[in-house]
Amino acid sequence: MFRRLPLELLGFLVLLPIVLIGLSRLGTALNPPYGLYIFGWDLVTWGLLLMLALLFGLLWWRGRQVGRLLNDRDILASPVMSLLSVPGILARRAQTLGMEWTGFYGPLRPTRK
Repeated sequence: MFRRLPLELLGFLVLLPIVLIGLSRLGTALNPPYGLYIFGWDLVTWGLLLMLALLFGLLWWRGRQVGRLLNDRDILASPVMSLLSVPGILARRAQTLGMEWTGFYGPLRPTRK
């Protein structure tokens, strides 16, 4: 899902000018020479509003899916979700062994006295 979202956004960036140019030509073909207007706005404006609504809908839907994934019981129970607490756990375990954690994920050194 995380890999698909940039591709979908890139698809929107490619598709947006194509849709707008197509709607501009369609509006001019339906009602020459000024184009087709609906409620005071031409087809290009309606197409842009529709594409923006689809983009916000896509981002909202993907956000819900990511939120559901991050709150899944299996993921919350996995050690990967506790990566932010790893430095504290390493320091605590090193202290019980009489060692000192250097702040990096490298070797431990003896505690200074």
